[in-house]
Amino acid sequence: MVHDARYIAANILNRLKLTALQGEFCCYGTGDRLLLGIGRAASLTIVDQSSLDSVWRQIDDFISAHGQDYIMGFLGFDPGNELARAIVSSRKRADLFVPELVIECTRRDFKLLKGALPDAADASTLDAAPDLEESPLDIASLDEATADKGKYQQAVSAVLRAIRENRLERATLARKIVSPWPFDLTKTLLADNSLHALSRSFYFSNDCIAFAGQSPELLADGTVDAFSTHKLSGTCAKQSGLTRQQLLDEFSMDPRIVAEHHSAIATIEQHLNRLGAVDVDRFQIMELPTLLHGWSRFTTRPVAGTRVAECLRSIFPYGMNPVEVGFELLKAHEDFERGPYYGLVGCIQPDGQFTFSQVLRTAFTEEAGEGRSGSYVMVGAAITGLSTPELELAETKTKLNAIRLYRAEQGEHDSARSSG
Repeated sequence: MVHDARYIAANILNRLKLTALQGEFCCYGTGDRLLLGIGRAASLTIVDQSSLDSVWRQIDDFISAHGQDYIMGFLGFDPGNELARAIVSSRKRADLFVPELVIECTRRDFKLLKGALPDAADASTLDAAPDLEESPLDIASLDEATADKGKYQQAVSAVLRAIRENRLERATLARKIVSPWPFDLTKTLLADNSLHALSRSFYFSNDCIAFAGQSPELLADGTVDAFSTHKLSGTCAKQSGLTRQQLLDEFSMDPRIVAEHHSAIATIEQHLNRLGAVDVDRFQIMELPTLLHGWSRFTTRPVAGTRVAECLRSIFPYGMNPVEVGFELLKAHEDFERGPYYGLVGCIQPDGQFTFSQVLRTAFTEEAGEGRSGSYVMVGAAITGLSTPELELAETKTKLNAIRLYRAEQGEHDSARSSG
């Protein structure tokens, strides 16, 4: 049974979900240290979505206005998508907020960094976390019941045509797998499905959406003076019957994986170079419990006067190049909003430290109609010139199997406040 900073945060979450603060949470960090933000003192509001510049200008204004406080939450993928359309359910698309309370959780204890803890969350909460004795849901069976596979392969084929026509270099297409059962997101917070030194665990809940996961892709960690970026691209499942060295050798020599990785890091390196000096450590191999990733580390030292929002925009994971053509293809072939998925989740501290991960390996729950759980997961694959529809579908299955999902007990639907 896990017993670390996430365990302590889960105890506090489970107690406070029964109070007036239900639904307003963000926790983010590692097993050693995790910040838990509770309640809402101020919120990002994106009014003008007419261009990416206007979206990021409003994000910059909010971060700058609250530079002496904690800021937590997510910047989802959708605020930059379908640029001419007004935002609908805006807090499903982006939600940075200043919490009323901030708690620092460590492996042994917790302490208040801001605000006063309600009586409902005293030290007795340290005995109330859910355990993970039960088996996770069979996600492979859940996926087999999903009828989108042929459609997904057709979408991959359409992207490949755009690549062959030289209109596009790469684009990431996502799949959405809906669950018939509600998820227990607190248990997903505690799961070690993507355990790595770079992995960050998170839980978020507002009045219309909740999600939890563990992402190995740490995209921004540092300050405006210097920050690191760890870009993942290129994935394969660990095959049985091969030694560790054979796995690493096959992975590093796979031309499709190598091409996909270098395409991804070329784009982010170009954006980071606009901020200042950049050092790069290229193509390492990340080993996770069920799969391998290619990753490269960037260390960026921005010029004086650079703002946090500029740093976040430079590493924002659109997953496509050029972005405008990619948006057109997503609009034609993804019949759902991604919301937080494939965006950023994390926090900014009053001392200027910021840490954000890409929203991957994540379970989602939102309000749904009667008889529906409102729970789902998303997975995606990057399509390049060496892709095939069959390979990209297989990659989504590999990534899907790296998520840990747990069924909520009846009456304990771990959802947003409006469906609580």
